[in-house]
Amino acid sequence: MYNQNERFQYIVNRVKNYHKVTVKDMALFLQVTPETIRKDFQILEDDKVITRVHGGAIPYNHTNKEKPFERKWMQQESSKNQIASYAATLIDSGDVVVIDGGTTTGRLPQYLKNLKSVTFVTNSILVCAELNKAIEQERIDGEVIMLAGKTNFEQDVVSGSMTNSLISQFVFDKAFISCGAFDALYAYEYEWEEAIVSSLMLKQSKASYLLTDYTKRDKKTSYKISAIDDVDYIVTDYQFTEEFDYMKPDKWINVLGR
Repeated sequence: MYNQNERFQYIVNRVKNYHKVTVKDMALFLQVTPETIRKDFQILEDDKVITRVHGGAIPYNHTNKEKPFERKWMQQESSKNQIASYAATLIDSGDVVVIDGGTTTGRLPQYLKNLKSVTFVTNSILVCAELNKAIEQERIDGEVIMLAGKTNFEQDVVSGSMTNSLISQFVFDKAFISCGAFDALYAYEYEWEEAIVSSLMLKQSKASYLLTDYTKRDKKTSYKISAIDDVDYIVTDYQFTEEFDYMKPDKWINVLGR
């Protein structure tokens, strides 16, 4: 039986060597309950040794900790609404569209109108509900497919192997994804499983749109979604800057300049 200090050392070493550990695995290896491991993770995070993520822990980085969905939703509301409003105009009747579970993409359904026979696919519980509301209000016509998977109640999405398998069966006309951060090279996400979901959505789409506000610029988190080169368009609220000079000008859509 391991004492607390021995557990701490084991957890820290595993995180250092494997980059991410799960509550389930640590409970099994250390022969304690998952609740004990969660408490250990909390103490280690308070000591700035690790960063807790959904179902596990990763190396500590002050930018790695994802804020609760409700808190993120209230931040940069004006910018997110303008970005989502513009993105809604990019959808055409007859499209097959996939939308992930960000706080900007989550606003997109409220701006949809005058669309016929659109198929929407999403891993977001919120987006699914808002799309169904739009259909009930007869603002749009079509169907909504909610992907199956493991629920992350903190971020209001589903993800995991089942979700990934279902996404790979589709060919989307357009994908609208969010990110936790991005720089001139990559778009990033806080959660590994959510990064994979967004990455697959991009790969399965004919046209892809990254919706992101200025607060996420020039930052990194732990997991790459995609190279910026592989995203067709960036819909944002700030000016094109010199570090992105290698891009085609029409790839960068500044909603404030329209």
